[in-house]
Amino acid sequence: MQININEENDLIIISPVGNLDTINSPEFLKILLETLESKPKQCFIDMQNIEFLSSSGLQAILSGAKTSQKHSIRFGIIGMNEMVDEVFTISGFKNFISTFSTKEEILA
Repeated sequence: MQININEENDLIIISPVGNLDTINSPEFLKILLETLESKPKQCFIDMQNIEFLSSSGLQAILSGAKTSQKHSIRFGIIGMNEMVDEVFTISGFKNFISTFSTKEEILA
């Protein structure tokens, strides 16, 4: 799995590419938690290039959300494709994790 990290001022965007599943979630979670340990003001996950999202991927995102809340870091998801949006809706994650269509929407 490829994971890109872009940092602009106090905004970090983590962009995983491929499948966020049982095989790749541990690496993704490690990078996410390491990023959050630096305590940025904002951290978002760009999901536009995710082809498959499993329950272990959701668990990694939930861990990131909890860590962000603990450290008062603004956290959310951007660029959800149709599949990711459906998984977030069915799982109820949309009820407690902020979602945005674009990076510009975050900055507004």
